[in-house]
Amino acid sequence: MKKIAIFLDNAANHAIYSRICGLYKRVYEENLDIAIYLYRSRAGWRFDEKYNIGEYNIFRLPDLDVFDGFVLIFNDLSEKQRNFVGWDACHEVARRVLETGKPAISIGTRIEGIHHVGIDNNASMSVIMRHLLEVHHCRSFWFLMGPEEHRECQERAKAISDYLAGWDNRDYSDFFYYESFNPLCGEHGFRHFYEKYGTLPDAIVCANDHIAIGACTEAARQGLSAPRDFLITGFDNINLAACHTPSLTTIDQRWPELGSVCIDYLQAAWAGEEFPKSTIVYTQMIRRQSCGCETAAPEEAAEIFNACIRQDMQHESFNRQLIRFENNLLVCESIQEIGKTFAPMLPHLGSDLLYLVLDRRFYSEREQTELLRDGSYAQEPGDSVFLKEGYPPEMQVAFVIDSTGVTAVDQSTDYMRRQYQALATPKDCIFLPVHFGDRSVGYIVINRAEQMIRDGYGVRAVQMLLGAIENLYIRNRLRGANDLLARASITDAMTGVYNRTGYQEVALPYYDRHHDEGRDLTIFFADMDGMKQINDQFGHESGDFAILSIVQALRRACPQDSIMARMGGDEFLVMMEVSDDQKVHEIIDNVRREVPLTEEANRLPYAPTVSIGYVITQMHSLLTLDDYIRIADERMYEEKAAHKQHHRQGER
Repeated sequence: MKKIAIFLDNAANHAIYSRICGLYKRVYEENLDIAIYLYRSRAGWRFDEKYNIGEYNIFRLPDLDVFDGFVLIFNDLSEKQRNFVGWDACHEVARRVLETGKPAISIGTRIEGIHHVGIDNNASMSVIMRHLLEVHHCRSFWFLMGPEEHRECQERAKAISDYLAGWDNRDYSDFFYYESFNPLCGEHGFRHFYEKYGTLPDAIVCANDHIAIGACTEAARQGLSAPRDFLITGFDNINLAACHTPSLTTIDQRWPELGSVCIDYLQAAWAGEEFPKSTIVYTQMIRRQSCGCETAAPEEAAEIFNACIRQDMQHESFNRQLIRFENNLLVCESIQEIGKTFAPMLPHLGSDLLYLVLDRRFYSEREQTELLRDGSYAQEPGDSVFLKEGYPPEMQVAFVIDSTGVTAVDQSTDYMRRQYQALATPKDCIFLPVHFGDRSVGYIVINRAEQMIRDGYGVRAVQMLLGAIENLYIRNRLRGANDLLARASITDAMTGVYNRTGYQEVALPYYDRHHDEGRDLTIFFADMDGMKQINDQFGHESGDFAILSIVQALRRACPQDSIMARMGGDEFLVMMEVSDDQKVHEIIDNVRREVPLTEEANRLPYAPTVSIGYVITQMHSLLTLDDYIRIADERMYEEKAAHKQHHRQGER
């Protein structure tokens, strides 16, 4: 049997998992004698550096000599300044792969010395421009692109410029808008050009479908729509492109075929056959309503829409189980209990086998971390115990979950290797890192990983498992740290701010001290707009991201020593040592500006907004803290009502 190692740098999008699924499909449908080992990092340049270090360490786990070929699926490696941790980790893997002298292929990203398979961005974007110019006779354009430093964005922008240069002698450079690959770029770019020029172009060309959807959203706010007022095109052919109104003209990258080509290349290399250094998979332009063309297959949208409904129903059921699962994890007192709690979730991941492998020091009672220094946390859990780079030779399988249930093993990883080698073929598995910040604690091995890569809910379940392992470590190793336990009891688990218990134990004494000293405070109440709509329309996971976007915005905008408490589902109280109206308004404006810029907000289908009411105390008066909170709360609801009224007027 041939063994392939796949190194995957973040699979949180349709493009990545489609490529992997294409590779898996080829192996399984043809019953090839190939085993797939997928090493996945869920890092990203937006995330915390320590988290990224812990995630990328999984690339150091495998012994490359045991593999017959390699597939690398990395984000753009030119973005070193934005994510130097990932840049270094990915190039380290590429160097090690090249040193083996075995066949290797990189999907999308070109890496010196490694075979490449991808699409021709130049040709693909040229097809769109030719269609708009020659078929629809467009002569004026806006171009809404992704990050300016991103390689694919650069290639698509250059293709546009080169094609237009051969068409006429006009300078179009002022009509390019660069930001990100999410819908906010489309919203901001449309608003930017419309406010600047006051007129619409013949066509808007977008670097991907998400940007095009964002542009259509902003156009609708202005009472405009495609193709009535302008034409618009996307790129990628995601499912939403067919379901959107209007359906989007776009480029189908044929992602699954990229994965299939990897198998072709590796089989040819193993057979000693010649294969080109680079393979281009040709794309296809999908003409739909957004450019004024008739939808070729309207049943396509209905099929995708129905599939999305079925998936939402499955996710709703799974989400209810996740809530119970998370609650049960909170009371687990051992690794084996965690395994028993997780076992019912395994079939929902599409898997039938899971191993948890841990550093032996996870169990060592003599390994302690320093907890407090000057009244604060000196180190994160595990800082003085576990490795930053690589994994120790002495690791053990903590438990195995299979169709028979959970087995406590507590044996070396040789046991896992023997068991896995005994499985029927073909097979595949995914390796996920277990880490506390930048310290590697172990890893998880899951058999049959395709569904989990495709399904974000499965990933969420695994993240809960990883969180439970860290939580258990903290409880077992820091049992005597009363300060840590007390803090955990007064902190909201999801947001990290004080909960209602924390409000009673921290916020009330904080107010009383300022009252006794005659020092005024600002108290304001913040509440997410349209929270019920977000939960009902997009799911509770999106609701969680919306709540977290408020918290992150408050942390960025408010003074560092502010007291924050979560008073309800999406209601937050903030107390700060500010007593100047102008300064308070600046802080509130900063909060509103920061909310849509947070990483959490980027995961939402549209930019969330927040309503805020505030009051500045007068400590010489007879008003109590409850009185001030009631005033801030009332003012917040007045602002929320004004937002709703404004929204209704905008819909007319």
